[in-house]
Amino acid sequence: MKYKIGLGFDVHRLSKKKRDLILGGVKIPSNFSLEAVSDGDVVLHTIADALCGACSLGDIGDYFPPSKKYERIESVKIVKFILDKIKRKFRIINIDIIIVAEKPRLAPFKKRILKSLAAILGTKAINLKVKSKEGLDILGGKSAISCFAIALLKHR
Repeated sequence: MKYKIGLGFDVHRLSKKKRDLILGGVKIPSNFSLEAVSDGDVVLHTIADALCGACSLGDIGDYFPPSKKYERIESVKIVKFILDKIKRKFRIINIDIIIVAEKPRLAPFKKRILKSLAAILGTKAINLKVKSKEGLDILGGKSAISCFAIALLKHR
């Protein structure tokens, strides 16, 4: 088998707690943060799960279960851990990401997020889409941010 595909998904509830809102490794100016044991970066969590899926490695909860030990862990460390596990056997061909959020408006941050992801993942083969929920009460309605990603990897 030369190619492997993995699907990732994550969702976190919006919070008014005084924490940074981080998406794709980028601090987004906002009155909201995301509730999570880690820094709550739904984009990096989703990418990590997509990479795990492509390599049959379970999910990030298998390596970083919700506990005091991982409280406030930076999601970049989670992704780097997964990349380290797969780097000898696989290389990233493409990652396609959809962030679904009603607020804040994310279109102005797409280029910064893409640049950050390229640095973290070591590839520019990344596509990013941001979508609103059109006011519908899906995927957490107005009180959450969710993310989907699909990763295509190739055996080295």
